[in-house]
Amino acid sequence: MDHTQLWDAIKTELRKSIGPGMSFDNFVEGLTPIRLIQTPNNSDQLYLSTTHKNVANEWKPNGQYYNQFLSASIQVTVDLLGNPTLILPVVSYIEVTAEKIVPTQSTTAEQLDLNLSDNIGLNSTESRLNPKYRFDSFIASTPNREAKSVAEAVAEHPGQEWNPLLLYGNSGLGKTHLMQAIGNDLLIRNPKASVKFITTDDFMNDWTDALRFNKTNEFKKEYRNVDLLLVDDIQLLADKENVQEEFFNTFNAITRDGHQIVLTSDKLPKDIKGIEERLVSRFAMGYSANLTQPDPETKIAILKNKAEESSIEISYDVLSEIANAVNTNVRDLEGVFKKVVAKIKISNSEVTVDAIREILKDLNFERSNIITIPLIQEAVAHYFDLNISDLTGKSRVKEIVIPRQIAMYLSREITQESLPAIGRAFGGKDHTTVMHSTNKIEENMLDDAKLEQQVQEIRALVQH
Repeated sequence: MDHTQLWDAIKTELRKSIGPGMSFDNFVEGLTPIRLIQTPNNSDQLYLSTTHKNVANEWKPNGQYYNQFLSASIQVTVDLLGNPTLILPVVSYIEVTAEKIVPTQSTTAEQLDLNLSDNIGLNSTESRLNPKYRFDSFIASTPNREAKSVAEAVAEHPGQEWNPLLLYGNSGLGKTHLMQAIGNDLLIRNPKASVKFITTDDFMNDWTDALRFNKTNEFKKEYRNVDLLLVDDIQLLADKENVQEEFFNTFNAITRDGHQIVLTSDKLPKDIKGIEERLVSRFAMGYSANLTQPDPETKIAILKNKAEESSIEISYDVLSEIANAVNTNVRDLEGVFKKVVAKIKISNSEVTVDAIREILKDLNFERSNIITIPLIQEAVAHYFDLNISDLTGKSRVKEIVIPRQIAMYLSREITQESLPAIGRAFGGKDHTTVMHSTNKIEENMLDDAKLEQQVQEIRALVQH
């Protein structure tokens, strides 16, 4: 395989990760492979050229495309040799120079300039959806079932009741999965639907490139003429005033035509500093769903699905061991499970709890006690010599109200449960009551040393 064939193969993989559109056309398609050199340590070096210095800068080790290139080269290796566990990437090094090269028959310097300006928007409305992200593969815990139900309704009737749909929460909890499931489901219902999935970075880069190359009309045509626009990580719009202006206009154009927008964020827009009030207002027009960390049983159900996909039989006890060892998010849970499965297949050993514990220990994960709201309630009740029914009841006596507020505060801080879920656990309290209680404790601890000490002591009891 020569340098041209290799680069073509890598470009195919890059198109999957970057997606067709202005970013790909400007920063990938315009590059020309010069040579492929194998070093004494068998680390191949691929040299590429561009006439644009800013393009070359984006391909440096700290540039936005370098890591994607390495990932793509690994996938090319896997496709060619079929064994991802025993080989190194075909290319582990890349150098892009901004020097003009001797024009070849297939690519001249003038053609490179055209590639970087005239190809904007070609085939860029392809969905870029991951087919694995489906509703049936999204295992929802009880607090997340409502979000899943709303997402399914949006896929069935886009642009009607919940527009936009905003999915927010910490990283790795399934926001992107649920978002792309909407797009995949819509395309099954209507294969002719125009679905566009992008990250906020994509939007910003495409808008910047459109301004640079005087292609704003093409940009607007590409982004506004879709049935469903899926935008990941809108918190990245913060403090980007010019981009927010265009996003506001895009949002208005799509919703005005009765088409659907789905957004994800790590928090509610009103809590993101640097987002204009008019955008916050638009984002709040539809439905906002908070995705929270799954409970142990949900994590075990997720692992069962993964085990079936890997064609491996694992007992409930073993799955429970893994679920309790990884108490962060779904992404970490799935990542650890993949490593566990790989080690099991390679060693061909019996899948026992002891064997899993050894594997988890090697991966720096160990089973931990899951801290739940009932556990916190029990600790608070014991500390203040109360009954749990006092904490979940309606008494307004100060000796009960403060412990109840402390329990709510610690539940929100430690468990990452949603406000409605915490409210339900405390006798059906409204989420605004939970918010008031947690804010009250947080504020009072600043001036009340005794209260702060009490909270610290209870936190220590719960976590140890």
